[in-house]
Amino acid sequence: MEKYRRPTRSPPLSLYPRRHAPAPGPRASRIPRNHRPHSPAIGASQPNPPMHALTTRRQALRSLALLGVGALARPSSRAEPTRTKPTAKNKPEPMRLAFIGVGGQGAANLRGLTGHQFVAFADVDDTMAAPVYRDYPDVPRFRDFRHLLDAHAGGLDGVVVSTPDHSHHPIARAIMQAGLNVYVEKPLATTIWECRDLAATARSHGVRTQLGVQGHHNGALRVLREWLDAGAIGPVRAVHLWTDRMQPVRYTASDALAPSETPPTTLDWDLWLADRPARPYSPLYVPNRWRNWWDFGTGPLGDIGAHMFDVVEFALEVGFPDLVEAETPWRNAFTAPPWSRVRWDFPARGTRPPLVIHWCNGTREGTFMRPDSVPHLPAEYIASATNGMAFVGDDGTAFIPDMRASSVPRIFPPEREADVLAQRPAPTLPRPKGTHFDDWFAAIRKGGVAGANFDYGAPLTEVVLLGQLAQRTGRPIRWDRAAMRAINNPEADALIRPALREGVTLAS
Repeated sequence: MEKYRRPTRSPPLSLYPRRHAPAPGPRASRIPRNHRPHSPAIGASQPNPPMHALTTRRQALRSLALLGVGALARPSSRAEPTRTKPTAKNKPEPMRLAFIGVGGQGAANLRGLTGHQFVAFADVDDTMAAPVYRDYPDVPRFRDFRHLLDAHAGGLDGVVVSTPDHSHHPIARAIMQAGLNVYVEKPLATTIWECRDLAATARSHGVRTQLGVQGHHNGALRVLREWLDAGAIGPVRAVHLWTDRMQPVRYTASDALAPSETPPTTLDWDLWLADRPARPYSPLYVPNRWRNWWDFGTGPLGDIGAHMFDVVEFALEVGFPDLVEAETPWRNAFTAPPWSRVRWDFPARGTRPPLVIHWCNGTREGTFMRPDSVPHLPAEYIASATNGMAFVGDDGTAFIPDMRASSVPRIFPPEREADVLAQRPAPTLPRPKGTHFDDWFAAIRKGGVAGANFDYGAPLTEVVLLGQLAQRTGRPIRWDRAAMRAINNPEADALIRPALREGVTLAS
């Protein structure tokens, strides 16, 4: 395959008016590849207990049967990956990275990438970015990400985007138009049109992309797929997904715009809005509560559902639903409701039967929303999981008590699990090496395709957003994917593209 070449051109800057100079900071000059920031790392990632830390004989058998003996020495994929001693042959060159959004999730992403070269940072909120700026004083910093691309596009291997959901599309699009590889946190975007446009832009510019659904790289996810393919629980006809989100510290429920206040001088509110319509600043939007406002986020479904639907799609290849319906306590044009139930009906796929996915989240009258019951699964397991996934087959249920398939599945009833473990089905899928970022880096270095590239991530996000359309409209969504429209639901059709500020237009 032809060796990947780094681009040298800068992106078009027409997404929204540029009015800002770079934030005060170190001179924005190109950094040579062998430069290393001398500052200490922000911190180390906190690994989960390794999968081999199991105490009972049955648990040991499950690990042996599912992961293979060699895998028992490896930590969970959310842990710091096992490092081999660097040699001239096996040590790849550090990647030259820029980060757009370095507070919150952006800072967390930085923590796992300290072995690479940090070329530049961009963030509109100096307060949120302060810890990273303090730890990396020599890295050039910008308020406007476009200034970063102007200064450094020719010296980057990739750009990591960890900004609020509404700004994913304009930022990632500009990055790819500059010919640069991009990693974008989930969900890919807030509307279906934006998701499709990002996938199309990636294809047209030949760049390497990755969506930040970190569980996609988990070894336990391969285990789940192998078990289901081997018939461990029989044909799967239903999946139950649930989460405790929405906690008040992260989510706001409102039937009106938030009261306006003067933005702090450390925040460029206009740049934070990106291409969305202008509105007054409120601390109920920034820094931590934007996710539940429809103009900026996708609610708990986009937040956690993106991870869970990645697990479902990888394990069952569900494709697109025929029908989506939602139950909520109320709906308005401003925020997601405090709780919801959503149902997706999928047609048969090859030898797989029709499938129903049930989602519930939030708190209803003081009670955390969970499934009322799940076949084969004891009630105490449902009650103990704040995030849970249950795959229901004719012969049993596979249960995972998290949102990313970070742990090997339990099979219920127990006698069914004992039978499966006794057979010790052989692994059929290769186990991932390194981290979700390493998968993206390998695609960049070798000219390959990352596992959660945008051709995978855009359709995945589209299925999640169909649930959001049902939440927002209160009407069933019968989806015509070819026409990108909801049949007989003009209210949903109006939400397929984003509302933009005056003077900003979408590409055709």
